[in-house]
Amino acid sequence: MENLLLMGIHGRIGRHLYHELKDTYNLFAFSSPNQDDSNLDITLLKNDLFILPEVEKALSDIDAVVFFEDPIMRLNRLTQGRFEDLYVLIADNIARACEMNEVHQIIFVEDEVSPDYMKEVLGAYGADVNVTSTPVKRYGKNLSYKTSDYNNVRSVQRAPLPPGWTVKDVGRYYFEWLDEILYGMINVEFSGRLIKVNFAKISRPVLIIEYDGEASYNGVEIYRIKGGGLSKREPNKTPRLEFRALTGRNEFIIALHDFEPKLPWAVYMMTQAPIHSLVNRIYQVEMIINTEAPRSGSKQRKNGPGH
Repeated sequence: MENLLLMGIHGRIGRHLYHELKDTYNLFAFSSPNQDDSNLDITLLKNDLFILPEVEKALSDIDAVVFFEDPIMRLNRLTQGRFEDLYVLIADNIARACEMNEVHQIIFVEDEVSPDYMKEVLGAYGADVNVTSTPVKRYGKNLSYKTSDYNNVRSVQRAPLPPGWTVKDVGRYYFEWLDEILYGMINVEFSGRLIKVNFAKISRPVLIIEYDGEASYNGVEIYRIKGGGLSKREPNKTPRLEFRALTGRNEFIIALHDFEPKLPWAVYMMTQAPIHSLVNRIYQVEMIINTEAPRSGSKQRKNGPGH
């Protein structure tokens, strides 16, 4: 039997697909860390749908993928960003992982909230994408699913890629722009691959970030958060900031993964969380401005990571 990957079996679509297909295919599905599969005819994968290397590993023995929205996509305690942008990030992960593992078939179960370009995103790396003929109806989105067991944060935003810019340019410029837009409040220092973010009058960095050149490839730029006064380190988790080009769409995604604040959760929600969201929204506007009125000539950049 062929190995068929479902996005999950947590929601209405996943449950119906499981019961319809379990006697015909070897089924695999993404799952929350604590879900038990002992009473199911399926292999549950604990890989994180949002992290490209984990999705690539999940597809290593898969023959075809059935793509649809499932509640497992929102397991963080706090998720910042529009549903559409989260969905696009996961679709791009699946598309890239299919290319790496030579999976040539994706079946897209369309629903009423899926953007009309989702087939384009899923097929951007060569997979054959078949779309179900009748869109699945939505009965409202329940956002109260079980969340993570620790205070992890995910933030995903999408913005236009200015003409002549690469995603590497976007990543470097983000930190230079922070230094300019919050002048007097924070200071950003560049030292080789390291970036140190300091608040005014505080000597210890609030964030220490390292550019990961080895993990950055194929239009995905990775910056790992190594420490600082605002970030807590979970065992086996490295918080990271990711800049990702969307192939064929002149857009990029900026995403924060596995971040756990050192501040008490209530304090974080009233202070750091809204500030981070606001900064990224302003950066989206900055990219729109650069897209509509590109700067003449090359912008002089600091000697930051990747140079």
